[in-house]
Amino acid sequence: MVATETARTVILILLGLSVLWVIVCVVRNDTATLVRALIVTVLFGVAFYYLNQTKLPTLTVRGIKEDLFPPKPIHASFEKRTAYINGVERTIYSFAEPGPELTLSMEGGGSNLSITDIEPLNRLLRYVGLPPVKRGARELSAITGVSLDTDKYRWEDYALGILIIERGICRNVATTNTYPCVETITIIAR
Repeated sequence: MVATETARTVILILLGLSVLWVIVCVVRNDTATLVRALIVTVLFGVAFYYLNQTKLPTLTVRGIKEDLFPPKPIHASFEKRTAYINGVERTIYSFAEPGPELTLSMEGGGSNLSITDIEPLNRLLRYVGLPPVKRGARELSAITGVSLDTDKYRWEDYALGILIIERGICRNVATTNTYPCVETITIIAR
């Protein structure tokens, strides 16, 4: 993470040096080096222009990537239900197919999938009006050893209670694409 102001200052100094390099190449009539100097000057110029236009307070690779290539907006229909089971409130968000895509990673032996990249999940949680998670989660069956817990992910330390994500396999008929998706989001109040 680098502050945008610091990066802007460094790029401005490098841009000035590259302009000076172009001037030296023109004075010496060195056309082979002049092309390189112009390319470097253009690159620093584009970087300086980007840093002047961005609204990011700090620069990270992910932040720059999302600033230049914003993620696709989520278009998922869902139904929110609230139920009381044994006096405990459960809020359930059920998604119609095709549901929102869930980014998963294989664990050690390949028998379980885990959520390591939480940003797509956090975008979905913000879409339905929920606070984000702070860390990824392993598949619940990898923790409990019970096969009924396959396709479930659980966060005990979630801000609103216990968060459970159930995944499924969705098929987008329009694109004939099959992918892991979120079927339900359940929040068990404490």
